[in-house]
Amino acid sequence: MPVSIKRAVTRPSGKPEPGPHRGSSCGLHGSSVGRDYQTAGPAEEFKGMSEQHPRGKNVAPQAVAHGQGRVFQAERDQHITEHHHHYSSDSTGPSLSPQTSDGFGAGPDSIRVPLAAPKPVVVRDREEAKRRLLSAVTTLGGARVHVLHGMGGCGKTTLARFVFDATVSSGAVEGFWVSAASRSALRAGMLSVAAERGATTAELEAVQRGLRPAADLVWGYLERPGTPWILVMDNADEPGFLDGGWIRPSRYGTILVTSRQAQSPVWGDAEPHHIGLLPPQDAALVLSDLAPSTGSDEDALELAQAVGRLPLALTLVGSQLSDQLLEAVTMADFRNRLSHEPSVQIDNGSVPWDSDMRRTLGSTWQLSLDALAERGLPDAGTLMRLFSCFAPGPLPISLIRPGELEAAGLGELQPPLSSTRVASCLRGLVGHALVLVEDFPGQDGERPTRIVQLHALVLDTVFRGMPARMRAPLLAAAARLFVQALPEEVPTPAGDRMRNMMVPHAVQLLENAEAEGTEDVIAEALTAARRLRDDLVARGEQPSALPLAQRVVEAAKQNFSADDPKLLDDQHQLAGILVWTGDHDAAISLHRDVLARRERTLGADSPDTLTSAHELFFAIYLTGDWPAAERTIRRAAEGRERVLGEGHPDTLHSRGLLAEVLCRMGDEDENVRISEEICEISERVLGAEHPITISSSLTRAFVLDEVGRAAEAEAPARRALDAYRRVHGAQHWLAMASANRLAMVLRGLGQWEEAQQLAEEVLEVRRTVLGDEHHHTLLIRIELVRIAQVAGRTEEAVRLGRETLEACRRVLGDDHQETIDCRAALQMAEDAVQ
Repeated sequence: MPVSIKRAVTRPSGKPEPGPHRGSSCGLHGSSVGRDYQTAGPAEEFKGMSEQHPRGKNVAPQAVAHGQGRVFQAERDQHITEHHHHYSSDSTGPSLSPQTSDGFGAGPDSIRVPLAAPKPVVVRDREEAKRRLLSAVTTLGGARVHVLHGMGGCGKTTLARFVFDATVSSGAVEGFWVSAASRSALRAGMLSVAAERGATTAELEAVQRGLRPAADLVWGYLERPGTPWILVMDNADEPGFLDGGWIRPSRYGTILVTSRQAQSPVWGDAEPHHIGLLPPQDAALVLSDLAPSTGSDEDALELAQAVGRLPLALTLVGSQLSDQLLEAVTMADFRNRLSHEPSVQIDNGSVPWDSDMRRTLGSTWQLSLDALAERGLPDAGTLMRLFSCFAPGPLPISLIRPGELEAAGLGELQPPLSSTRVASCLRGLVGHALVLVEDFPGQDGERPTRIVQLHALVLDTVFRGMPARMRAPLLAAAARLFVQALPEEVPTPAGDRMRNMMVPHAVQLLENAEAEGTEDVIAEALTAARRLRDDLVARGEQPSALPLAQRVVEAAKQNFSADDPKLLDDQHQLAGILVWTGDHDAAISLHRDVLARRERTLGADSPDTLTSAHELFFAIYLTGDWPAAERTIRRAAEGRERVLGEGHPDTLHSRGLLAEVLCRMGDEDENVRISEEICEISERVLGAEHPITISSSLTRAFVLDEVGRAAEAEAPARRALDAYRRVHGAQHWLAMASANRLAMVLRGLGQWEEAQQLAEEVLEVRRTVLGDEHHHTLLIRIELVRIAQVAGRTEEAVRLGRETLEACRRVLGDDHQETIDCRAALQMAEDAVQ
């Protein structure tokens, strides 16, 4: 009767893995269960290794083997398990009776059950993969080799365990589970499979003595007709270990391989199954499965999103929430803590008796970087650390454009990252599922944007594990590359989408730079963030720019004095964005504060001071306080004319706004005169295509329409709309303002169909960009009430009017001018119905 001796080597820390852990709802891959080095009998004595040698150096082992023992040194945190088959005295082999100190055999636990994987309570999602794999195993149809690939912690082994249990439990399928984490573990496991399938002691001994090929022996027995089988080769993160004939398609069974490697020549014609993040609802259910009493379904969903929907992280978090002794932490509490130290907080989810739970996220992914270094790509670690300076989510691949890396300083790091090597490094990271490269779809026939998809917890753990000496130069290089990667100045929809995509990366870069605390690094990060903020504002993307502008001000406050011109400019920019995102009170307060400090430090007629007065006008104007708005913009207009001259663009802009507010106040003579003057001066001095000339046309249309001269207003309104669409695109906010005004003019001229079409286009864009109850959205909703009423659709006008009036009251208040205008439009519609 054969017996087996199992030996387990220690982890890199020198500590052996304890036994198997409890199952969870998502179940994650783990190490083979092992014990410390043990004696196999009087003839075998082993001395455990107390510490590992540095990876990649050829040094003599510190353990001594006696008799027939052998010593192995682990270089991964997977267990290496070797099965030595010995035979009784009636066979040709030596007689050994291995005993442990408790008198029981020290043989392998099993290859019949997946000891490396916890038994999941429920496997969430993965429905298509489960269906295909179950069908492949039970019907022996389709591909015979299947590779489950994905980043560490995504649940590959859990899925393999599910398929294994579901097919083997009925008895119709024979199951084998082998660790492929090392050559020795794979060889030992596969020889055990051969023994289970009927290999004789003599055949096994011939393999051990090198007289017979091991893989051929195993496959000779697997290819014998009989009960269908499933063979799981778990943790095959180094596909080369399987090279040499260990993996072969068979008519009689199915192979499931779990690996971080998506592509390898070893896979051959295997069917790949990408195992990625869980969908939001399924990720939330994992937390609810593990800790059902710690939060609502909504809390679970928010927490699942916060940890990136990665099964390993979900399990760590759920375990911590379910095993609380000292304090009652809810899902909401945990989510708040995550915002400060994500990986540290999640690692607290480990418990002393649970080996997989104690494997931190950082060490999990560091394995892949170490493997790449051993394969000649140490600079892949530098590239991954560069990525970790940014936020999770899609990052334009143009950030690592060859030719820019050396100029950014990446060639000076250790190991250096060069333009000639970056593609190979990226392929290595993709192959180990640390990042994903995808094409972000374009719109309306545009070419897609190639992006690198990054995961929050991978980035956090890599960044925290970065050597301190590398952080400052890497962050500075990241900031320089960020600026170089910004799209060209010519506005395009694809460029605008890319800018929006880059906002969270600029915010994260700035936060990381502040944490580093180096003045030069913070300056580099601020430069990158300001550049993106200004690009977004110039293109009318104020809502997208808001979080970035807020973060810039926070950083500038910490690094500049209160009256520093750079800080004042940052606060000025933020106030302007707050105007267009609807927070008028905050905008007014900040604008007035900046205006007062600029007036004190720079003087009343400084161009910056006058710019503050000009921008303050917008915030006051949108509250409906016309007298205060008129005083503010008149100060800016007169000051600019005095300091800059009447033909300066800034002067013309302020005078145009003065005309508009005077129109609101009923001063027909002055506003008509100003609107005529600025149109004539701007076209003569600046040219017909200058932005100020175009805005002067829009002002002219506004004034003429408001004083009842709609026929004269149509031409300048159309001219402004056509120009803004041509220069900025159809959905730019200036194009929307022009379309709004033209719709009003056309309504007054009785051209209701075109007015309706324009107004609906404006409404759709503003609802999408600003929301249904933003001030600008309410303006076009009021206009649609008026259009419906004059077009004779009185019941529709009444319905729309009542809905819009309720929103105006809620958002703007009963006394706001727009609320008054909406009430008047509704009254006209109700009168028409009667």
